[in-house]
Amino acid sequence: MTAETGFYTIRFGADPVQLAFFRSGLDRWLQQLQWPEDDRVDVILAVSEACTNAVKHAYRGGIPGDVDVVARLVLGPRERRVAVRVRDWGAWRPDTGIGGFGLTTMRACMEKVVIKREPDGTVVSLTSGPVPLVGADEQAQAVGAE
Repeated sequence: MTAETGFYTIRFGADPVQLAFFRSGLDRWLQQLQWPEDDRVDVILAVSEACTNAVKHAYRGGIPGDVDVVARLVLGPRERRVAVRVRDWGAWRPDTGIGGFGLTTMRACMEKVVIKREPDGTVVSLTSGPVPLVGADEQAQAVGAE
């Protein structure tokens, strides 16, 4: 696992137990970025759902593979976002039980969700909604005081 200022990456075995380690690392990275709490929870929930889908669907009935998560900070002129890619190398297998709310949750928590099923796996791309730049509130207050 690596966590630089603008990037967070982890690759873990497609095992439900591994999901907890991934979540805590992503949370620490977002906290380092001073991501607003409600928005941080949304990102963690959406990415967790994407990873859970990879663990649950990609390798079912076969030898478990890996799940790769790459998150990066995207800076705009007045806001910032997080773009996350979740990738597996399995073959998508629909759930035979009652459908869950994973895709609905991802779409509710993130501004953009794109799922690409390819012959060698699935890639889920998630983009958060915009949040203020760090220090933007202080800058606005300083301009207003002049």
